[in-house]
Amino acid sequence: MRFLLNISTHANDLSIAGERWEHAFSLLDETGFDGYELYPVGDYVYDSIPGEIIGGIHLRFFVMLKQIWYNDRRQLLAMFDNERNIEMYYGGTSRETIVACYREQLELARRFNCPYVVFHPVHYELDYIFNWNPPWSWEEMVDLSADVINEVVRDTAYDGWILFENLWWPGNFRLDSVREIDRLFDRLEYSKPGLVLDTGHILNKNRFLASEKEAVAYLLGEVDRLGSHRDLVKAVHLCKSLSGDYVRASMEMHEPFDGAETFWERFTVAARHVRRIDEHDAFSHASIAGLFERIAPDTTVFEFSFRSKEEWVDKIHRQKQSLGERFFTRKERS
Repeated sequence: MRFLLNISTHANDLSIAGERWEHAFSLLDETGFDGYELYPVGDYVYDSIPGEIIGGIHLRFFVMLKQIWYNDRRQLLAMFDNERNIEMYYGGTSRETIVACYREQLELARRFNCPYVVFHPVHYELDYIFNWNPPWSWEEMVDLSADVINEVVRDTAYDGWILFENLWWPGNFRLDSVREIDRLFDRLEYSKPGLVLDTGHILNKNRFLASEKEAVAYLLGEVDRLGSHRDLVKAVHLCKSLSGDYVRASMEMHEPFDGAETFWERFTVAARHVRRIDEHDAFSHASIAGLFERIAPDTTVFEFSFRSKEEWVDKIHRQKQSLGERFFTRKERS
């Protein structure tokens, strides 16, 4: 099993990585990791990244896909206020923009020789982000996601795994049932689909978890319910999220967007809300090692949020200690 760290091309991450990614190299040596799962964003010269340290690509998460995919101009304008905002958010105003973006990122994964990419089979809208009560079904969103991927892979040289990651919002791919997996995979026209199990997203489904020990027990129970479908888990995003107190309080808010008049103001409120739900913290309880008695992924990513290298390293070390002998490096084996 390979162990990776998550990194993006956001400015904060790049400042930690170093201009020539020299600090990114040294962090791998310091922590014993094999490389990075990269989330590519913005106009960045990816040729400047040493390819040997990139072990996977996390495809862009657009969040709101339904209206642009089906060219629902009325709803797009209702959500985004004007055409300019639509173009700024997606990089264009049609589904071809989405397809082009994903094909470019698959080509990047091919150039880096990445064995997998990650895709969120999810659609969500700002109107339901606080109340968790969307007017669509998970079946609709799984079908939409399959349509998107099928269109993207019709013209790509990438031949690695496309791994589908769970999220917590109802009406989406939550891994509540193996029926979600079967429906998605039955509709895919790609020969190498698999799963990314995001542990924090599993925990976010349950807003009544009170302790890390209880959270790990819940996580293991959810994984057990997958039965033989656990073999489809090719990668794990390993992180902890215990934000139930905040989620319960946020659901009681009567006007969560009060004062936010423009799309970008509403989007900023929503993004801040999501960050408080999805904490991307480190596990500390040793029971988390039991996860790997149930699944045997090729890759485990320590997927954390961090504002400094010091915060990042602290989370890395805490989670390594929680895994104990489940985490080991080539140096320690030799």
